[in-house]
Parts: sequence; C-alpha cells; structure tokens
Amino acid sequence: MALNTSRDLEKVIIYEVFARAYGGFSNVEKDLERIKDLGVDIVWFMPVHPTGVKNRKGTLGSPYAIRDYRTLDPSLGGDGDFKHLVRSIHDLGMKAMMDVVFNHMASDSVLASIHPEWFMRDGNGNPTRKVADWSDVIDFDFSNAELSAYLIDTLKFWVKTYDIDGFRCDVAGLVPVAFWNRARSELSGLKNLIWLSESKDPYLYQAFDMTYDYDSYDILKAYFNGNNSLSNYAANFEYQKQIFDDHIKLRFLENHDQERIAKYVPQDKLRAWTTLLMVQKGATLLYNGQEFAIKERPDIFNEFHFDFSKGDTYFQDFMKETIKLKKTTPSLSYGTINVLKTDHYASSVSILRRADGTLVLYIGNFGEQAVKITVDFDGIFSNTYIHAFDHVKKVPYTFYVDKNGKATFDLDDYILISAYKEGI
Repeated sequence: MALNTSRDLEKVIIYEVFARAYGGFSNVEKDLERIKDLGVDIVWFMPVHPTGVKNRKGTLGSPYAIRDYRTLDPSLGGDGDFKHLVRSIHDLGMKAMMDVVFNHMASDSVLASIHPEWFMRDGNGNPTRKVADWSDVIDFDFSNAELSAYLIDTLKFWVKTYDIDGFRCDVAGLVPVAFWNRARSELSGLKNLIWLSESKDPYLYQAFDMTYDYDSYDILKAYFNGNNSLSNYAANFEYQKQIFDDHIKLRFLENHDQERIAKYVPQDKLRAWTTLLMVQKGATLLYNGQEFAIKERPDIFNEFHFDFSKGDTYFQDFMKETIKLKKTTPSLSYGTINVLKTDHYASSVSILRRADGTLVLYIGNFGEQAVKITVDFDGIFSNTYIHAFDHVKKVPYTFYVDKNGKATFDLDDYILISAYKEGI
C-alpha cells in the first residue's frame, strides 16, 4: 500500500450508492441517516455524470460510459444538490468517495470530439477499446501527456469544488500505474484522500491504499457455480497473508458488477456468509440494499428504482450489530488472521483473529445438516479451556482445546465467539 496509507482504513465500511436508482441526489440524502446508523464510514457514488448516447447499452446507458467528467447528470440533480449532499455526508461524520473511470469514455464523449488524438486507434485508424464487449466506450491512449494533465486537473476539480474525500478508480489496472502515482502525488497537497483500486493487481499498492479482493471473490463465485471448492476459498486467505501481508484488501460478497449474495445462498445461510465477510481482514464493501437481503440485482442500463420496503429489516438490524462488533473488537479491527483446518473442509470455514490478548473465533457450517465440527488450532492453543462469549446466542461459552490442539463444536449454522486469553 502507499507509504502514507492509514491503518484505520482496515476497519472501514464502504457503502456503494447508485444514485440513479434512488431517483437522484435528494433521495440519497434522505437515506443518509439510515446509512450512517448502519455503521458506514465512506459513501461511494457510482458515476454521477451524463452517459453517452452513441452505442448506448439499454435505455439509459451504463454509468461507466461517461460523456463529460466535469458535469453532473441533470436527471440526478443540480450543482447545489450534490454539494449539499456531500456536506450532509460530512455533517454525519462520513466521507464521500467518487467513481473515477479513466480507462475509457463514452464513444460520443466531449473529449472524443475535442481531442480525438487522446484515444486509442485500431489498425484502420478508428477509435477502439481493449475489451471488445465494452462496445459503448472507447479507450484512452496514455502516450498523450496532455491527457494525463487533463485527467489530474479533473480530480482536482472535484476535490476543490465539491470537497470529495477519495476516489474509487475503475479498472485501475488498465491505466498506467505511472499515471496513478502522479495523480496521487499532485493531489496530496489538497487533502488526505483515499485511493481505492478496482483491481487485484499487487503492484498497484504503490499508488493505492486499497485494492479489490477479486482474487478471493473469483474463487468464491466459482464455488457458488460448482466450479471450485470452499476449502480453496478459505486457503486463499492464508495465501494472501503471505503475499500481501499488511496491505489492505476491500472484501465483498456483491457489488454492481456481480449478482446479489442473497441470490447465491439460501436465506438460512445468509447470516453465516455475512459474518464470514465481517471477520475477514480488511475493509468491507456493502452494495445498496445488501443489508436488506435483497435478491434483485439493480439494472444499471435501464430504468430501475430501489424499493427497500421489500427488504428484510431484521437482516438490516443483524448487519448493523455485526458491523458494530467488527469496529469495536480489536481482533476484528486490526488483528492477525489464521484460517484453521476443520474435519468438514468441503462445507465449513473457520477463522481465528487475534489482537491485544483478545481473540475472535468464527466457524461456519455451510452444509445442509447440523454437524459436529472439529477445529485444529495448529499449535496456537493446546490443553486449555477458553471461556468466551457467544455473539450468536448471546450467552457465555466455554470450550476445551485438547493436548493435540483440537476442539469440537456442535454447529447448526455458525458460531462467533470472542474471548480474552493472556499471552496470545
């Protein structure tokens, strides 16, 4: 991660907002107190700019096919509305993050007209793109020095004019890292900004505070589709510990590019999966409506409006409580992580977090039946009783780790326990 990255980012909750699905900025503002009450630290706005018309996908177009970086989509509200929205976010103690889409722009963008030389060309001299399926956009050619200067000035514009606190940078790995290093350096004098890369590429940590955890999510998605194993998903956390060490990953179960987690997993296992998300090491991303266990994926190309009245308010309360636990428990905020082996590796995951003499143990049973699960603490504990608190049933909980470092638990769904253990 970048040299001046704050360790506090490891425990932040980022909430992804699709303003168009709210019906505009004023409706987002009405929802801010609920979002804050959930435990959110950073409100990230998907692109709020006008979208292209040429080669548009759907009736409204993708928010990521932008016509003009320096204007707001008038259907969302005016300049004063967005400024007031950002001020309200700040007044509630949260930060505002904008989406930056600098790999490409809409085929009929203002820059395509004014500066056609800034765009990538195919063998016939026509504007083109690196990803063929993105037919509504054309890619930039970063060999043009003037392009980089313009884009950096655009970032400065949003910080100076609207008091933006950070940037989520779309497909950051497709943009030269030299550009991101320059951008971070030139904006450092304006504000202590937060830089999030939508990429799993490790080299981007030289410019970014956080990167997406697509390296884990890709395994998880394959598991949901029957093409990978739960044990490989869990093992990847140990692999990341060796490769990334203290670098901050943004953990997630869903976002606007993916299906809702509630569509993938049974309702009775959704809490177990959500708690597993919260016990992972790193920052956490929630997508609009995830806290209501909504199955319907927002349509980012056509008319779509959120209806949270259809959501599960009890699940929202559970999410709020779990977020609070993550933030107030040292082991979950910044503790070390160990993935513990179990005798049900095909259907269970166990994670141990430790910090300052405290521990949190999570065991998830993702099978269909209640089982006894034996966990191997791998020499961390042996021949000892651990007196803990069960955060699921809200009762004291004591378990014994035998001389071989193993303990057995009766599990229907999942268990989340915390304890103080001197010397750990």
